[in-house]
Amino acid sequence: MGVKLFLVDDHRLFREGLRRILELEPDFTVVGEAGSGREALEKLGGCTPDVVLMDINMPDMNGVEATKNIKARYPQLAVLILSIHDDREYLLEVLKAGATGYLLKDVEPAHLIAGIRAVAKGETIVHPGLTGKLVSELSRLAKLPAQTFVNPLTPREGEILALMSQGLSNGDIAKQVYLSEKTVKNHVTSILRKLGVTDRTQAVIAGVKRGLVSIK
Repeated sequence: MGVKLFLVDDHRLFREGLRRILELEPDFTVVGEAGSGREALEKLGGCTPDVVLMDINMPDMNGVEATKNIKARYPQLAVLILSIHDDREYLLEVLKAGATGYLLKDVEPAHLIAGIRAVAKGETIVHPGLTGKLVSELSRLAKLPAQTFVNPLTPREGEILALMSQGLSNGDIAKQVYLSEKTVKNHVTSILRKLGVTDRTQAVIAGVKRGLVSIK
């Protein structure tokens, strides 16, 4: 099955270059593009992409706000950020907004293509150079004074959330807990609903904040 892509970046030359690279893949199809977050929201209703590749710094509506709006309207869409910024603040901000992944624009084409395939399957990816910053922030959150939260998860859901925090896909989790991938997917859906979030990364962050997940 092919992957349909939508490109959002205010630099036309970058979009054109990106389109050329992506369309070399026989299973990739670019179904639309936009030069701002607001334009993306206007155009997305007319096409059905699987993955939105999103810049952060854009006029009219930046990538963070656009991601929030896209996930609110189209929760099934995966948003992969492509940015020049390698600092922790931007990374956390877009992940909390609902982005499924964060890569830097200087990433090798092969890594970008692999990243797109990963987020299209529901996995979360972070640029290799930023993984340490994300883990550091999650560790900091885990060390904050515990707050009183009612744990809404079943023991099995807690186990699956812990495996999600390790970046495992549904297939990998299924092998570890001896369940079908479909059953794991149903558990993940239940976890997202109970924690009031829209994607796996937000679920892990919420789990850390509530003391449901330990980051070592």
